[in-house]
Amino acid sequence: MLFNGSNMKRKRSSLSAIAAILAPILMTPAPVHANDTSAVLGAGGLELTTSEDIVMASEDLYLSPSEVRVRYAFVNESDDDITTTVAFPLPDIDQNFFGEMVSLPAPDEDNFVDFRVTVDGKTVQPKLEQKAFTDDGADVSATLVELGLPLNAQREGWEEKVRELPGAAWQKLVAQGLLDVETDDRNDRSADFSPTWVLRATFHWQQTFPAGETVNVHHRYKPIVGGVSVFEDEQQLNDYQAYCLDAHGKAGLRRLMKQTRISPLEVSYVPTTGSNWKGPIRDFHLTIDKEQPHAILSLCERGLKKMGPTTFELSRTNFTPKDDIRFVVFKGE
Repeated sequence: MLFNGSNMKRKRSSLSAIAAILAPILMTPAPVHANDTSAVLGAGGLELTTSEDIVMASEDLYLSPSEVRVRYAFVNESDDDITTTVAFPLPDIDQNFFGEMVSLPAPDEDNFVDFRVTVDGKTVQPKLEQKAFTDDGADVSATLVELGLPLNAQREGWEEKVRELPGAAWQKLVAQGLLDVETDDRNDRSADFSPTWVLRATFHWQQTFPAGETVNVHHRYKPIVGGVSVFEDEQQLNDYQAYCLDAHGKAGLRRLMKQTRISPLEVSYVPTTGSNWKGPIRDFHLTIDKEQPHAILSLCERGLKKMGPTTFELSRTNFTPKDDIRFVVFKGE
C-alpha cells in the first residue's frame, strides 16, 4: 500500500446539523496520465460522530479492483446506550467533462457504487444525500433541482436535457458559471459544454450502540477505479512510480505485455475518514486481491504476505491509520 494521504480525522461536536456530520472528505489525488484516463477516487470507511466511549475492536478490510468489503466490530464501553449518526461519505466527484472524467461503476443509479450495509446480520437501508457545490463552496443543488437536472451529470440523457432547457434556464446556468461552454457564443447549444460543479454524496443512518455490547457492521461497495484506457507504451510505466513499481514488477509487465493487452487499474482507500472512535483499532486485518493470478500488483507498503494465487494480507494490532491505501493492478484482457 502507498501511504501518502493526509490525516483526515474530523471532530464532531453534536448531531444538531446533518450537514456538519456529512462534511466532505478530501478527494484522493490521482497520478497524472495522458488524456485518455479516468481518475481514481478514494472512498473509505464509516464515520461516527466523535465518541470517547465507542472503540473499534476489529476491522477486516478487503480491497480489490471490483469490490471493497469491510467488517467492523464496535464496542460501546460506557454504561449507557449511544445513538449516533453513522455516515459513509464518497469523495467529491468533479462533473467537468473537459477535465479528468471519472467513470462511475453504475452512473445511472442513485447508488452508483452499489453501497450495501448490514448491522448484526440485518440489512440497513441508509439514506442518501446528494449535493452539488461550486469550486468556491457554494451549494447550487437547489438551482439544479429547480431546473429539473440531475446533480450527477453522468446519468443517461443528462446532456440532452440541458440542450432542451428553455432559453432562460440555459442562460441562468451559463450566467452562474454552472456550464462551461466551449465557444465564444454562450448561447450556442450545438457547442460542447460541461458542468462545473462537484457532486458530493453521502449515505447515512441512525445507529444505536448498546452499553457494553459489540455491534458488527459490514458494508461493501464498488470502488471508483482509475486507469488509462490504452496501455501499450513501456514509457507509460514511469507514470506508476508512485506505486513503487520496481525492476521485478517491470520485468513481469514486459512479459505480460507480450501476451495480451494490459489494463492498469488504480484503487484508493481512505482509512482515516472515520478515525473518531476511542483509541486505535485493536485488531486490523487487510486483504488485497489482484483477482487474476498472472496480474501484476504494485504498492509501497511492506509486510504484506502472499496467502493465495491472488491475495496478499497483513495484520496489525493497536493500529491507528494515518494515510491512504493505494495500489495498482496490471491485468491482462
